[in-house]
Amino acid sequence: MLLSGDVGDCSSLTCQLLAQQNSLVLSGDYWQLFTSMFVHFGFLHILFNMVALYYFGRLNESAFSVPEFLAIYLVSGLLGSAMTLVLLPPDTLSGGASGAIFGLVGSYVAIARRAQNMGAALLYAVIIFVESSFLPGVNIFAHLFGLIGGIVLGLLFASRQKPIGFSDGYGYSA
Repeated sequence: MLLSGDVGDCSSLTCQLLAQQNSLVLSGDYWQLFTSMFVHFGFLHILFNMVALYYFGRLNESAFSVPEFLAIYLVSGLLGSAMTLVLLPPDTLSGGASGAIFGLVGSYVAIARRAQNMGAALLYAVIIFVESSFLPGVNIFAHLFGLIGGIVLGLLFASRQKPIGFSDGYGYSA
């Protein structure tokens, strides 16, 4: 079963070793949960993911530290891969950065919450989810659980930051 792009023939060594094949993960090839985030099936697949990464990466990079950003990206991607393993059949083949990128969409919702625009950001995230998740060959579980992971981690990291607003420490002294 194909869930992430038009893979055609997955007989290449790269695809067999790095794309997530649920039957192989269940047999002990656990690294595929991680490496599948970096495998793409075709030019358009990687192009759309890179455009989304550029857009949502730029929205997130000023709000989170590098370790937080990487944690959001990688943990969301791993959560999407893990839920693909749990919820889809063993013959499932999956790859791509969509779960990780939806993690950045989710953390954007957390950023918007701090700026008191969470409703609009959540609506934006839902629209992106619906538009991109119901196409043939798309792994909806990677999208959904990546989004959830990004919201949770974004809220966790954002809660530890200073509130957004003006500082009163920059006034003029008389």
